[in-house]
Amino acid sequence: LHDQFPGVQIDTLIYKETTPLLQNNPHLNRVLCIDRKLKGFARLKAELGLVFETRRTRYDAVVHLTDQWVGALLARFSNAPVRVQMAYAKRDKALWHACFTHRVVPPPRGQAHAVELNLLCLQALGVNPRSLRGEMVLRPSPENLDKADKLLAGHRVNGPFVLIHPAARWPFKCWEDDKFADVVVHLLNQGLHVVLTCSPDPVEVAMTAEIERLARAKFSTGSGQLVNVGGKMSLPLLAALLKLSKFYVGVDSAPMHMAAALNVPQVALFGPSWVQEWRPWSDKATVIYAGDFGPLPHPDSINTDDTTRLLSAIPTDVVIQAVNKLID
Repeated sequence: LHDQFPGVQIDTLIYKETTPLLQNNPHLNRVLCIDRKLKGFARLKAELGLVFETRRTRYDAVVHLTDQWVGALLARFSNAPVRVQMAYAKRDKALWHACFTHRVVPPPRGQAHAVELNLLCLQALGVNPRSLRGEMVLRPSPENLDKADKLLAGHRVNGPFVLIHPAARWPFKCWEDDKFADVVVHLLNQGLHVVLTCSPDPVEVAMTAEIERLARAKFSTGSGQLVNVGGKMSLPLLAALLKLSKFYVGVDSAPMHMAAALNVPQVALFGPSWVQEWRPWSDKATVIYAGDFGPLPHPDSINTDDTTRLLSAIPTDVVIQAVNKLID
C-alpha cells in the first residue's frame, strides 16, 4: 500500500501483545490494538472506543485479513466505502458478508503462502498482487539493540552466535530435546556460541532447560558459550537478538517469522502444518519437513491439546547438515 499509493496513511489493528513488533515500522501511521486480557465491561468499553475511533477516522478502505469477528464488525462500523474480506468457509454467513463490500476468494488450501493470500486482498483496491514481492519489515529499536549487546556481553558471548528457539505454543510442532541438544553441541564444537530462548510459558521454559542440561552433559570443553535466556525475552529484545545472530534454528513458531522479516538465515523444522502457507517468507530459509521422512497426520486433524511431538521423523544429521551450510 505504501508503494502503490504514495502519501497514503496506513493504520493497522492487531492484538496488544504483538504491537511492539510494528512500532518502528516506517510505513505505518498508527498501530491500534485489541487487548485480549480485558474481560467483561472493560473489554466492551475498549472495543466500543475502537468503533468510535475507526468511524471518526473516516477510512477510505479497510482490509480484514483474518476470520475474527471483532475485525469484521469494526470494518462494518467504520463505514469505509471499500471493505475487503478474505473468503473463509466457516464465515460464509449473511451477517459476516454484510460487513464487507468486496470478497476475495483464495486458491485451495496449501497452494499459496500467507503473504500471497494477504496480497490478494489488494485486488479490490486496483492493485495487481502478482506484481508485488511482499517484503516484510521488522526493525529493532537502537535501544533494544543496545540491550541485546549488553545481554550478550554479560554472558561472555563475544563472537558469532546462533539463536535457537526450540519450543512452540503447541507441543506437536516440537522436536525431541535430545536431538536439539545434539545440534547445540555440534555448534559449540564448531566454536560458535549458542543462545537458547523461549516464551515465559512454564512448559517451554522446562523444555528449553532440559535441552540446556542435555547439551551441557554432552559438551566437554571449548570456546563456545551456551546461554539460556528462556522465559526472559520481550518480543522487541528477541527481535534485536535475532538481528545480531549469525543464524537461527527453530520450529514453526513466531521467532521463525521474525527471523524471516529480519532477513536472518535460518533452519526451520516443520511438522503437520500447512507448510506452503506458513513456511518462512525468506530466500535465506532452509525448511526441513518431517513429512519427507515419515507419515504425518493431516493438518486439519490435529488435536492441539495433544502433547505428542510430531517432528520425531526428522533425523539429527539432516539438521546438522543444514546448519553446516550456514556455518560455512
